[in-house]
Amino acid sequence: MGGTRYAGTVASMRILVIGGSSFVGRHFVQSALDRGHEVTLFNRGQTDPDAFPTAEHLTGDRNGDLSELASRSWDSTVDVCAYVPAQVRRLLETLGDRAGHFTFISTISVYGKVDVESGFDETAPLLEPSYDDELTMEKYGELKVGCENVAQELAGDRLLVIRPGFVFGPHDPTHRFTYWVERVAEGGSPMAGPEAATPLQGVDGRDLGAFTASQVEKGTVDVFHVTAPEPAPTFAEWFSTIASALDVPLPEVKWVGANDELPLAVPEDWWPKMRAGLGKARAAGFTWRPLEETIRDTYDWVTKARADGKYQPRPGVGLTPGQERELLAAEG
Repeated sequence: MGGTRYAGTVASMRILVIGGSSFVGRHFVQSALDRGHEVTLFNRGQTDPDAFPTAEHLTGDRNGDLSELASRSWDSTVDVCAYVPAQVRRLLETLGDRAGHFTFISTISVYGKVDVESGFDETAPLLEPSYDDELTMEKYGELKVGCENVAQELAGDRLLVIRPGFVFGPHDPTHRFTYWVERVAEGGSPMAGPEAATPLQGVDGRDLGAFTASQVEKGTVDVFHVTAPEPAPTFAEWFSTIASALDVPLPEVKWVGANDELPLAVPEDWWPKMRAGLGKARAAGFTWRPLEETIRDTYDWVTKARADGKYQPRPGVGLTPGQERELLAAEG
């Protein structure tokens, strides 16, 4: 794909979003509505079904009944929640050309070994694809490559692929970035952190949604890294920025390495993938808000959600105070 434009775009578009009520999809839907488009959400109706009252809501399961999509057509379809290739195939075979321009939200995890220390572009070698029918996190990247391949096969001349890094910000259900924002805000020393020099790129979901919506409007047929910032801050820099943004003292940090119990802590052989080149997306108009804004908005959102009883951290993500003490004690 090389930056072409799909001819089917119109000024005010009818956009079908597969998913759309949780996190990445939610921010895309908001951007599309803010731009004056007619948005249809197709999902199971289980995550915040009252969101977006001005949008059309179709209830169904992409793994089961797609009858609600029969005989309907849209100018553009955005798939934010496909994790195995069979899901992409079934959707595109059901919709055919009625999908219009097609956007697949992929991931930076599709890349294999990155040979440059920083700034790799969208032509870097991908992992070998997997076409398994079940999602396993050990094959997350390989399955997303398979999804991209199926999308290319069935919608290649109208396909936009977005490859985000980690996604941060309000409405994040993963508790990965939110854990660190809350942990720094909580204070208390020492705090367990991974290796200080570990790089971390991640895009605010609102910036991801806005850039994707802008490319959908243009009918762009291409592939983009959508993550931030460039260059990637280290964990040490992130912690300092979180403390500064929240106007709290930074706890003493005990750096324990890339422990699997620490959210977003990737092993050293993964560090180059946290330094993606953003030149192509920036040339196409991608911008990102200050890190401090993402941090403050994340903290404000999670604090209110907890007060309202609407936030439950994802089980197994992050450390309880007791687990943190045990980890620090084990590290000596």
